[in-house]
Amino acid sequence: MLGFGSNRKQQDDHLPVLVQVIQDNSAFTLAQKVWQENLRAVRVEPTTHKEFLRFGLVKQGQAVWFERDQGREDSFELILTWHAEGDRFADIYVITPSNVQGSSGDVAYIGKVFEALLTTPATLPVDKSQ
Repeated sequence: MLGFGSNRKQQDDHLPVLVQVIQDNSAFTLAQKVWQENLRAVRVEPTTHKEFLRFGLVKQGQAVWFERDQGREDSFELILTWHAEGDRFADIYVITPSNVQGSSGDVAYIGKVFEALLTTPATLPVDKSQ
């Protein structure tokens, strides 16, 4: 989904990616809510067998991918992609519940992203035909 594939001609060899782990119960609860609210739009990626949602954003080249492994309910992956100055970027957040006090990662930012996905009409799941 991020341009990785077996076809070397189409593979993006220079995709700057930042990966963060968010271990926080409130962020995980919001992730579950986004998933449940959009359950009808969930698709399965045939190569990786991940269940996913794709949200289209206003600017061209921006997208939000929200996914999890099939049959797994203890973690989600949130992937934000965008273009800037001709380059492509991605931030990946792995969201899990926490069994300890406190949290890791930028929980406030992830909370804002999930709240926007839940309340902003411009961030709708992309039609299955696209």
